[in-house]
Amino acid sequence: MSEENIEYRIVLIGNTAVGKTSLFKKISTKVFLEKNISTIGMDKKTLQFELDIDGAKKGFSISLVDTAGQERYRSITKSYYKESDGILLLYDVTNRDSFKNVNIWLESIQEVIGSQKDSKYLIILIGNKIDLIGVDGKERAVTEEEAKNMCTEKNLVWGGECSVKDIDYSELEEKFKNYVKLIYGKVI
Repeated sequence: MSEENIEYRIVLIGNTAVGKTSLFKKISTKVFLEKNISTIGMDKKTLQFELDIDGAKKGFSISLVDTAGQERYRSITKSYYKESDGILLLYDVTNRDSFKNVNIWLESIQEVIGSQKDSKYLIILIGNKIDLIGVDGKERAVTEEEAKNMCTEKNLVWGGECSVKDIDYSELEEKFKNYVKLIYGKVI
């Protein structure tokens, strides 16, 4: 490990059942669990790894926080925004309401830490559950173009669409490390 150890807090937010806990567990255990119990309050894991940044090895210690999506826990979730360096905001591509509620989550963030334009933190928008779309595409409720447009309008980073269930762990880990690099570029 490198001599320098950079510590970040990354918070997972979004409606209930968009896949926050599945993402949290897969990135921290390398396994997708079919059955997840709703998160009560929050859960936290520390991930450690090295990244090559501009030709130099840097050690990272990431405190990853999985938060509850239920409205009754939003005040608890808000308490984790203040100390965050990055926020992964998930929605379900087959659930229109989860995408509409991205605006509510953004308002909640702004109440606590203000506008992203003036801040050191990043909000990365991720569409999950593409495995549920089906071959005919009828189950898709949110297009990728809509999500990208929202990112442009709201000054978010587009994190892409995925299926936490189907994505290979090494690919998920690579995406996560790229998110950390984006946060590093914003924070320094």
